[in-house]
Amino acid sequence: MENSEQYKRFIAWQCRLRKQCVRELGGQPTDGMSAGIYSIAGGDEQSRMNFLIVRKDSAARTDEFRHIVRKTPDSREWAKNGLRILSELHYHETDQFENRLTALFSLDSIVADALLEAGHCQLKFAEKSVDYGFDFDVEALADDSESFQATYWHNRLFNPTLPGQVRVLGFTPRFDDQAI
Repeated sequence: MENSEQYKRFIAWQCRLRKQCVRELGGQPTDGMSAGIYSIAGGDEQSRMNFLIVRKDSAARTDEFRHIVRKTPDSREWAKNGLRILSELHYHETDQFENRLTALFSLDSIVADALLEAGHCQLKFAEKSVDYGFDFDVEALADDSESFQATYWHNRLFNPTLPGQVRVLGFTPRFDDQAI
């Protein structure tokens, strides 16, 4: 199977996990939503992070998340309303997600610094009997980019102590067969 086809299956699996997370687990991430971070050259796991899959044309959904956070200081309401939106139709159309994954880091994150310096990594996702691993190019996202904003406001719904200044990194899969 080509890497691009395998990656489509991975995104569909991520959507299934995330539907379960928001509908049955109160938004608590499952093991498969995080990945071990490895050097492409191999070796041991360097770190473990939760990753976000971002919808194509995510601006309208991001606006909803931003509105939820700004309309009330009650972070329990943020999470409740965020889960309602995510559990409805957000993860149903698996072809409506970007190939690029994102992750949020503090400004002083040593892991983010190392990833940016390397410029690439391997991510390995696993839960129960399912596992996926892909090589990714890593880049810092501009804070005004749609993916940065989607990642920030999604995370803000569930983390009321999230600082205003963060870094968001993008992880773009590396394929020989680039057409996805």
